[in-house]
Amino acid sequence: MEFLMSYKKDLCKWLSMKDAKYIIDKCENILTAKQDKAIGKQKTDAGKISLLLETFIEMEDSKCEEFLKILKEEQTHYPGLQQHFNKRTQASSSPTVYAECNSTVDTRKVTNVRGIKDLDMHVNIQAGSGNPSGMNLSQTTPHAEMVATNHSHIFASEISNCTIDGNLNMSVLQTPAPQCPGPSQPKNMPFSASIASISDKHGFLKIYRTALVSRVKNVKAIVDDLQSGGYHDEMAATVNAQLTPQEMMRKLLDSATSTGAAEALIQALFNHQKDVMDDLNAEKA
Repeated sequence: MEFLMSYKKDLCKWLSMKDAKYIIDKCENILTAKQDKAIGKQKTDAGKISLLLETFIEMEDSKCEEFLKILKEEQTHYPGLQQHFNKRTQASSSPTVYAECNSTVDTRKVTNVRGIKDLDMHVNIQAGSGNPSGMNLSQTTPHAEMVATNHSHIFASEISNCTIDGNLNMSVLQTPAPQCPGPSQPKNMPFSASIASISDKHGFLKIYRTALVSRVKNVKAIVDDLQSGGYHDEMAATVNAQLTPQEMMRKLLDSATSTGAAEALIQALFNHQKDVMDDLNAEKA
């Protein structure tokens, strides 16, 4: 029960992202007919999984243990769940790193993941300016296996023993510092837009809804980007549960009801589908 209560939010996300009915059917011998019927009446996979977890939390410990045993046995069916159990049972070493002000060291590691649809390890870094931290850059650099100094960036992501069925994104995007914008673009260079070029965020999403639905393909990476910035987990699960990128994009656009949500979505679109956004901005201009 303690495990289910502590990881309820994560479990709801992991189990509803891919074939929620699969794990619900595995629990038919533990659930009563009434409980199973109530879970089945929920309209979304996220709602079904949420009620499934709440039901087991309210049951006796022996039932919770049976459910946990099912989760461990069926973890290969759900990449997020499998990665969680691997983290709990395997120790991993990390290099020692040092990065001074305005430098970056990224050493993310993904291991022992099977059947993941897409893996997005995109990095978007904001260039720095000056020395706002007050660090004395002439001081001796501490000893470390990876050292980044003088506005440098090290990306040493590692992927091992994984099976990826879809897209692998390891792109790096660096943008200039807000107070030090880059030089103006020569007239003979291709048009390159940014979020600042769109004053009416809601209007842009409404006008170009059809184009976004038909042309944006990397929707899963966009949802992950939004989720890391506070996008509601249940809404993310609802979007990810759709069968096609077009259906996912429609749900995503429908969820951008506030000014902040519209701005976050447009920023994510620039991060992961900049070619589409550049084309639409050029058309608008």
